[in-house]
Amino acid sequence: MTDLLVIGDVRTMDPRCPRAAGVAIRAGRVVALGDWRQLRRQLPAGTPELAPAGAVVLPGFVDSHIHLMWAGRAASRVALADATGIGEIQARISRYAAAHPGRSWIEADAGFDPPDLAERRLPTATELEAAAPGRPLLLDRKGHDALVNLTGLRYAGITAATPDPPGGRIDRDPQGMPTGLLVEHPAVALVRAVVPAPDLATRVGWIVGGQRELLRHGITTAVDPAVAPADLAAYAQAERTGELAGRTVVMPLGDDQVSDADLRRAVAEAGLAAADPAWLRVGPTKLFLDGGGSLGTALRSVPWPGTDGYHGHQSLRTSTLRAHCAAAAAAGRGVGVHAVGDAAVALTLSVLADVDRRTPVAGKGFHVIHAYLGPTAAAMAAARRLAIGVSAHPALQWHVGRDLLTRLGEPAAAAANPLRSWLDAGVLVGGGSDAPGPPVSVLHGMWQARTRRVRGRDEPLGPGQAVTAEEALALFTTGAGQLAAAGRPGAGSGTLYPGGPGDLAILDVDPLTPEPSALLSGRVVATVVAGVVSGG
Repeated sequence: MTDLLVIGDVRTMDPRCPRAAGVAIRAGRVVALGDWRQLRRQLPAGTPELAPAGAVVLPGFVDSHIHLMWAGRAASRVALADATGIGEIQARISRYAAAHPGRSWIEADAGFDPPDLAERRLPTATELEAAAPGRPLLLDRKGHDALVNLTGLRYAGITAATPDPPGGRIDRDPQGMPTGLLVEHPAVALVRAVVPAPDLATRVGWIVGGQRELLRHGITTAVDPAVAPADLAAYAQAERTGELAGRTVVMPLGDDQVSDADLRRAVAEAGLAAADPAWLRVGPTKLFLDGGGSLGTALRSVPWPGTDGYHGHQSLRTSTLRAHCAAAAAAGRGVGVHAVGDAAVALTLSVLADVDRRTPVAGKGFHVIHAYLGPTAAAMAAARRLAIGVSAHPALQWHVGRDLLTRLGEPAAAAANPLRSWLDAGVLVGGGSDAPGPPVSVLHGMWQARTRRVRGRDEPLGPGQAVTAEEALALFTTGAGQLAAAGRPGAGSGTLYPGGPGDLAILDVDPLTPEPSALLSGRVVATVVAGVVSGG
């Protein structure tokens, strides 16, 4: 923490003082806003000054849903996100295997979908085996599914006789043999159980690398929304050793096997109670209720087109959802529920309504994550009545919009990610990226929210759900800040005010520009956290 005077066109996001010409920071906190000449006289002589030409100064951006540790981890994996064919995937894996002969398991983030590949399908276990014979291989598909080669299947003991685990599915060919595709967390867990766990130093390194990427984009507060119990200790260690360069909210990950009591024990054992809450806080519990839209596994009230009556995947028992929500509400905490399909959103809100009859859920951080495939007006009204927020991700919609078109057709895909409808219903919406995979850039996220553009398509997809420039900016400041705060006033930032954190995003573009395309060429010239400046 340090002292700093920042000069520029300051947008505070505080209606009591919306504009200023400077921000004075002392000991890492905002002490005054106003004319920079007057602020200079209030600060000690020699206080450093930052005055980029033409700068627009904003509260540090808040990402309500970014897999921070995974973002740092991606640098150590095979880069496959932009692969255009199975042959290219094989070649990249082969090169990586040759360059890392000492690693037993080879891992990668498989951000591609069938439409991205020339073959219009995913690689099989046999094709992946050919890329690295005898080396076990695990490709993570968007934090839900996975692709595994023959050696990986063998290590995990998965054969034609292996039953599908509850809440998951082992994809099989017509002869009943596993294809290498594992659908949803319980199936992926069969392989994860035999992959060597990274050590504490490696996990801390991922956190440091992930935060470095966030600071480049002006993000000073991040919510990591799926932190396994084993990863909580890494966050505690990073805070203890001063390696957290940004403010972080961790959401402990529960499931059918990990109860609320288990998570509380894990939080205690990790030493998170000793962390400075200004830098590291435990947020709501995270639960995965259904699959993904681009994966074709989200839980819908109507069947997925082209299937034999398949409505999607419920990867968590309803009783587990109810138990976690009831326990959290009773303890004054919230839960963030991954619910993509309309049936998953409706089920989540129904359970929360039941919990609310016994213990009020408002003001505790309960929110629905994604909520983008056809949520009904009734669901939106229920969310407003219960004061349940929504963590929404324009960058994700840019990333998967073309896949939704392929699976669902124009009307349903155009209605996806209904930001306009959620806001008009009076629901708190906080912006996020769901990176890695979708772009981390907040400027990109604001552009997409305003234009409804998706990759691979020139025309907007569902322009009626676009938001204004002011609303797009609020998504990643006040909106995401309220979600990150989880009911604790001021804890999530997103606003500049005297006494608040000295966190800033300094841009060379006005986010309220009438021309959204200017956001794509704009950049973050500096990021400030507690008065400490880093480059954009």
